[in-house]
Amino acid sequence: MNLEQWRKRAGYSQASFGMSLIPPVTQGLVSQWELGAVRMTLDYALQTEKVSNGDVTPQDCADMFKPEFSQNVA
Repeated sequence: MNLEQWRKRAGYSQASFGMSLIPPVTQGLVSQWELGAVRMTLDYALQTEKVSNGDVTPQDCADMFKPEFSQNVA
């Protein structure tokens, strides 16, 4: 499942989701993950899977990254 879809369904803002991770991340970084501009690390992907009770898998997190997006944002 897509992180943004899960997060909205679960009632998390980008900021509150970021604060649920260890160490916490900013709302801006969660936004960049969801846009595909920045790749989520494996550690955060595994934490995301745990926070979402398995609804968002590490593969889902990896699939968010769009390398072509990050190349165009110079």
